[in-house]
Amino acid sequence: MRRLFLFILFLLPVLAQAQVRVTTWNIEHLGSSGRGFGGGFGGGSLPLRTEDQLHAIGDFISDTLEADVIAVQEIAKTGPNDTSLELDIIVEQMGPSWDYYLAEEPDDSEMVNGFIWNSDIVSVIQPLTMEMPNIELAGKELFDRMPVVLYFETREEGQINRNDIVLVNVHLASGQTNDENHAIAMIAIEHGLNRFLDENEITESDRVILGDFNDNPHRLTDAGNPMYISTLYDHMERKGYTNIVPASVGFTRMDNNLRSLIDHILVNRSAANDIISEEADKYLPGDSDTFGIWRSTFSDHFPLSFELEIKADTDADFQD
Repeated sequence: MRRLFLFILFLLPVLAQAQVRVTTWNIEHLGSSGRGFGGGFGGGSLPLRTEDQLHAIGDFISDTLEADVIAVQEIAKTGPNDTSLELDIIVEQMGPSWDYYLAEEPDDSEMVNGFIWNSDIVSVIQPLTMEMPNIELAGKELFDRMPVVLYFETREEGQINRNDIVLVNVHLASGQTNDENHAIAMIAIEHGLNRFLDENEITESDRVILGDFNDNPHRLTDAGNPMYISTLYDHMERKGYTNIVPASVGFTRMDNNLRSLIDHILVNRSAANDIISEEADKYLPGDSDTFGIWRSTFSDHFPLSFELEIKADTDADFQD
């Protein structure tokens, strides 16, 4: 019995690293003015975050969320060469193994998408900006914030690279009533993804599209009918994607009525074989009485996460 106990203790570190935790999180105007916009809990005019608050965000990501890869939205490029002074402070707080990438957009871009990752847990092969035509259709520009692609391999004990996956981080046009615009944008992303990956010598079949869609397919009118069109989700379902953020999640942003379910995670059939989570895990800091206090440092959005299993790679990619 004692030998069995010791064997289990020996296995625990390996078992603890048998999966990678992937998160999407809109950090609400990191490094730019506009925090508190739209009301909700703790809404109003909020100042830029202090250094202590940025340290708290870093501790939250690494210690509380325990995330390994984070798709982030609403990051201002306040440093040189597509960097963020605020993210520099956050990542430094998290430790030397952490790195990040922000979309390669013009320096006057107000906010961009990006990824943060722990290089002790994943091997990033390529971070890329997916340039899309930012034309106006259905009432708004399609891509005020360009999608960002992260292609990485997981690692197991001993730093051996295993299965790989492509993540596409999106932040669609603001305003839930722009549902037609959101549908067009997502169709354009899905349609152009194969060509974009081919151009960058990536033929990876495991794909997840995640981020702030500014779109709620579950919202109903007082009469019980869908408030917005479901074209985006119907199309992606036909293309083999499943939204692992169901109506039961309730809300992902703290609007006044706590019914803003606008952050989503779309998993394609191939990636579903490697994803442990049947449903995204939403972080809440407590009950609604604490939301305003939490927002003053962190965000008006709540992070959504899923677990990616670490195992042998079974699909074809450009390295094979």
